[in-house]
Amino acid sequence: MNRFPDNLTPNMVEGINSFNLCVFLMGLEGWRRGLELTFYHDMNEYTEMRTQRKSRFGRSYSLKSKDKIHYFYQSRGDKVSNKAVKIAQSKQLTKEYLKKDKVSTLPSIQFTSSHTNNDIISQVDEIGFPLIIKPTYGTLSKGVILNIKNKNELALALEEVRVKMGYKNIIVERYFDGDDIRLYVVKNKVVAAIRRVPAKVKGDGQKTIQELIEIKNDSRITNPYLNARRIKINQETRTILQKQGYELNSVLEENITILVKNKSTMSQGVDLFDITDTITKNVKEMAVNTIHSLPNMEHGSVDMLFDGKEAYVIEVNASANISLHMFPTEGKPRNVMGAIIDYYFPETIGKAELHKNMYFDYLDIVKVLKKNYTNFIKLRTLGQQQIVANKYIISGDIDYNKYAARVLKYATDHELYGSIQKQDSNNIKVIIASKDVRRIEDSLNILKKNSKNIIIHDVEASEWQEEINNGFLVF
Repeated sequence: MNRFPDNLTPNMVEGINSFNLCVFLMGLEGWRRGLELTFYHDMNEYTEMRTQRKSRFGRSYSLKSKDKIHYFYQSRGDKVSNKAVKIAQSKQLTKEYLKKDKVSTLPSIQFTSSHTNNDIISQVDEIGFPLIIKPTYGTLSKGVILNIKNKNELALALEEVRVKMGYKNIIVERYFDGDDIRLYVVKNKVVAAIRRVPAKVKGDGQKTIQELIEIKNDSRITNPYLNARRIKINQETRTILQKQGYELNSVLEENITILVKNKSTMSQGVDLFDITDTITKNVKEMAVNTIHSLPNMEHGSVDMLFDGKEAYVIEVNASANISLHMFPTEGKPRNVMGAIIDYYFPETIGKAELHKNMYFDYLDIVKVLKKNYTNFIKLRTLGQQQIVANKYIISGDIDYNKYAARVLKYATDHELYGSIQKQDSNNIKVIIASKDVRRIEDSLNILKKNSKNIIIHDVEASEWQEEINNGFLVF
């Protein structure tokens, strides 16, 4: 299982999940290229981009070069038209645009709250069983029920989705048994493709199904995307196991693989397989044509069902969470963020490598924006000059709090990057980084300086080539 791309470490993404992970990686890519990165509490003052609720703090940001500025919401940039966003938010409206361009979609009917369940049941003959029902404006596969085989099953499904779950506006669509795949298109190219497999476990003849679920969940802890999508053991789990003749305490036979979540529950326990290099040319062309079918879409994700021969477009997303492409269960990580920023700032292509060990505290930015202290937070720009760093191990009889305060003040006054951390009662680790080597050398004076309660015995120096935070951290 692939864990991390070469340009990331666990510390950089610790605690960041869901769409915030997508935003952090987008901002990080642009910032590392030397672009000016600014996060907004309310971006509507600066751009006419269509965005979601203001409460989604930290998801609106801009990237700026000397010549231009572009605004972003999640993975979507301002080259994607508001009209395209509005169309993509409606699955049925999207389908109407795709039909005009002869993109393959499945037959469906949209129903609103004005339709009764009996109205819906009476009209589905023109589609034909099996069916799938899903909310018109749903996300994360909530309210989706697959492979409904007859009108009795449809009645039960409608009761579940429309009454119990509260999704009054739904789409009834022909069910097609294919792999769930997502392709991300930038202009005329598919830059990433992934196959999403619903939650399954494989038996070893010794462990119970519940134990196998727990082991699978534990294996996902170090994967930032999959960690937030662990398998929840609930009634859905028990029901699908019963349909297969098992219970949670059943010992699963060796080499037998079973579903532990419905195929529609792709937000839990999903496995991700990168298929960018193996997906067929015609499917890639369909994805590109799909994006072009919406007015000024420019880039976005396309969800399809694909059985190896036929493919049908299910959904288009203008503000997709693209972090899944960076953290597949198996296969090569795909830097979709880089492809998007290549499109907006082609003059910066390849420049992120210069600062690939730099990162910033995204969660702290979100925290400040939530408190509404300011409408925007602008990060210190890295520029195009290499940042170098040294590690110092300081030993002596030292009051750590006073020493840390001294070093922090000096680092702040002289625009140094780095950190200070107490390792044990006698040793302190200090990282000092700067674009100017002389500033690193000058910092030795403050690190070696003795004073009351600070007696330095030794300073051991070495090069530091690992991660560096934007700012100076005190641990």
